[in-house]
Amino acid sequence: MNKDSKNIKVLMIGPDRSVQGGVSGVVNNLYEAGLDQKIALRYIGTMVDGSKFRKLIKAIQAYIKVSMCIKDYDILHVNVAADASYYRKSLFMKLALKHKKRLVIHQHGGDINRFYGNNLKGAKRDEMVKLFNACDKFIVLTKAQYDFFRHIVDKEKLCILPNTIKIPDYDISSKDYSNRNILFLGRICKDKGINELLEAVNSLKNKYPDLHLTLAGRFEEPEFKEKITADPKHISAPGWITGSAKEDLLKSHSIFILPSYFEGMPLSPIESMAYGCATIVTKVGGMQYMLEDQKEGLMIKSKSATAIENALDQVLSNENYRKQLGHAGRILSEKKYNINKTVDELVSIYSSVI
Repeated sequence: MNKDSKNIKVLMIGPDRSVQGGVSGVVNNLYEAGLDQKIALRYIGTMVDGSKFRKLIKAIQAYIKVSMCIKDYDILHVNVAADASYYRKSLFMKLALKHKKRLVIHQHGGDINRFYGNNLKGAKRDEMVKLFNACDKFIVLTKAQYDFFRHIVDKEKLCILPNTIKIPDYDISSKDYSNRNILFLGRICKDKGINELLEAVNSLKNKYPDLHLTLAGRFEEPEFKEKITADPKHISAPGWITGSAKEDLLKSHSIFILPSYFEGMPLSPIESMAYGCATIVTKVGGMQYMLEDQKEGLMIKSKSATAIENALDQVLSNENYRKQLGHAGRILSEKKYNINKTVDELVSIYSSVI
């Protein structure tokens, strides 16, 4: 059955749009790009930031809401990652199948090998395989995820849809590349490579006395607070930043770094390229396909303070190189990571399963 896209009714679930994280950012970007104007869309958040009790209450409330309204929709679009996200969302997937609704699974997980490859064993793995193959479409973010899930999910159901952003109306010719400001956006924790990043900055600060690292995100591991507050001249942590405040940071920093141990396909490096920052990422997950090393940014191995130090030294020492990488990154973001194309592709996916 074919429907005009505006008549396609989609119920989408995932973390609450207020949650400080990548998936909520993806959803908010889709709304900003007008997905809800092209289809009949309702979004229900299944998780919030806060205590385990608060998360539990939110999940129960979401399940009740979805149970009450799912009959009115054609498709359930489930944004899922790993660990608790999978167990929570599996209940909603089963609900969609019970009501004979089309099911679109959108996999955002970064550490998929650990969870789906190693942690799920026996009956739990069998249930996961059965559930994932019951969907009508299984969306992944990167070729790495595709290569992993093609051994689990029918390849005819798999498709790659990378994360994208609304390209900012920003003239990067006005960007000041003379500063040595380094920006990190994300959770402040071990898995984001913060230990190695702090070690590298500590090694470089005597060579570059004017360097400054801004760690914009929430502290998930409190021990980092003491390390960061001990050197206010070179390191600051303004907390989780959104909206115009984040735009100001991206404009005022010439360098961006995300030295994660694992990732799905984070938005922050795409945002940094769109604002003309010289972008440094680790060669993990979707980031290994995000840019061309030495052309649109720098790609380094993970868990290595030396690799971070060498990459930072390379861009800190050469203003023209920072500018060159920044301008190439901006061109790449416009060409490859414009969300308008993603919205159209997502509508096509919905149309294909109706």
